[in-house]
Amino acid sequence: MTQRVTDLPMTSWSIKHPAFLVAALCFFLTGCQSLQPTPEVQKPPVNVRAQLDGSIRYDTDDQQLAELWSAAEEARRNDNDDEALELLYQALDLSPQNSLFWSRAAEVQLDNDQALMAENLALKSNSFAGENPALLHRNWLIIEHARSLRGDLLGVRSARKRVQQFQYQ
Repeated sequence: MTQRVTDLPMTSWSIKHPAFLVAALCFFLTGCQSLQPTPEVQKPPVNVRAQLDGSIRYDTDDQQLAELWSAAEEARRNDNDDEALELLYQALDLSPQNSLFWSRAAEVQLDNDQALMAENLALKSNSFAGENPALLHRNWLIIEHARSLRGDLLGVRSARKRVQQFQYQ
């Protein structure tokens, strides 16, 4: 035989107890007062442009970021992907909303058959890319390839639609 909730016996600290009601009301009101609206985070503008050869050009006034990018690219050319990733992550410590550095890290991970990591990094890049169709196109290509490596056929199909969406913008 099952009991309905209304048939359960009342305990000494039930809702009918006045001290319980006062404590619950104070807790609720205190919690509501501490909630502050979160300010909208302004994303720094990123000047990323597609080139005729399909590469991406990124302009920065930050010398340290430029040096880290150059060193990471040199490491990639020398087939030292671990060093390249380390340098890219150092740059991301300095500029965590830099969509191009996230995208390049995704590409390096994809080159190393780390499909899930590559997809996650490309999605992170997309979250900071704003209205940059060249970079969004590039990231969706990475995501499509990563999903293909993982055998996610439905994921490949949805990523392909996004690639086509940004292809000619």
